[in-house]
Amino acid sequence: MIDARPHSDQAAMAVFRQLDLYDFLEAEAIRGEAVNHLSLFGDWRAMRQAWAASWVVHTGPTALDAPFALVALTHTGQRGVAGAAMLARDHERFRRPLVQLARLIRDRMPEFCNELGIARIEARAWARHPRASAFLQLTGFAHECDMPGFGPHGNETFRQFAWTASDPDPRCLAPTPEE
Repeated sequence: MIDARPHSDQAAMAVFRQLDLYDFLEAEAIRGEAVNHLSLFGDWRAMRQAWAASWVVHTGPTALDAPFALVALTHTGQRGVAGAAMLARDHERFRRPLVQLARLIRDRMPEFCNELGIARIEARAWARHPRASAFLQLTGFAHECDMPGFGPHGNETFRQFAWTASDPDPRCLAPTPEE
């Protein structure tokens, strides 16, 4: 069974060193330039202050179990709204742990988000990634729209997904004009 652990630079670097090809290409499409595992790690690490939560997910609970995915929720600056990111090693090799991760996220997200006062999580997936959209849908995210115009030449499209709480915590709701 997989084990989601608090962020560790060493474990995160192990994931970035062997990132899934399509996750790597998606990262390049986001940045609009060539990247490598060091620049991606630096970008991920630089976002640390914006994280609401971050985990490195391992294939099991022991020290010998391999880290295979990174998951983070970031503050967006909007009350009750977070952004989500997930990167992983080879999706075929780690297929079973990724399915377990999707179930873990789907099952625990409502309670976890309620505890943090999050009513909406947004995530984007590169349209040419063969598995990212399906992963987001498996975790309970709904497709909202396709957004063209990304990349250095504006020829990349990203798909916007969101998860929304069915019964949001009152802390997430904006005050009414009477308040």
